Amino acid sequence: MTQQDRSTYVITDPTQILAALVGLKEVKVLHLERRGPDVELAIEQLVGEVRCPTCGGLAQVKDRPVVRYIDLPVYGSPMRLCWRKHRMRCGNRRCPKRSWVLGDRRIAAKNCLLTTRAAKWATRQIGDGRTVKEVAAELACDWHTVNDAVSTYGEALLEADPSAAVPFGMASRPGRPCGLVQRLATRSRCYRSKVAS
Repeated sequence: MTQQDRSTYVITDPTQILAALVGLKEVKVLHLERRGPDVELAIEQLVGEVRCPTCGGLAQVKDRPVVRYIDLPVYGSPMRLCWRKHRMRCGNRRCPKRSWVLGDRRIAAKNCLLTTRAAKWATRQIGDGRTVKEVAAELACDWHTVNDAVSTYGEALLEADPSAAVPFGMASRPGRPCGLVQRLATRSRCYRSKVAS
């Protein structure tokens, strides 16, 4: 059997086909809805036994809030990811931890309205020279939503590679590429940086 034979497979179960197309691990697809040009995909995390992060006691589901995120377009149509989350509460009444919401950075980062894959894609697009306005138009969302996500992911990239930061005003000199030129305020100094290529 060749390498190609082992990597070739056929899925016939509709649920598995949809899960493969969605590309998110440990989620269940609840429904797909199309309203005019907009597409909304509803998912929920598959969770097992959950323990309290404070006392280790067994947690119970308190609520199921739904949070909507901007995702990558599908076949040229704007896409929204509807994540039915789990708000948990500790079963130990003496525990100071009242409640918390389960999250997964593989789906979306905390305080970011774009899914992780959309935020990474947007950061790459800005790094390749597109404007925030162009990327926001393609995702059918607000300029600030894209800018906030790119700032968050840009800061993370700078933390991972501080050598990418150059003093403000230096990035535009000849010979220095300016992919994603993002002003990042750090205490008393501003930096411009090529954080994505």
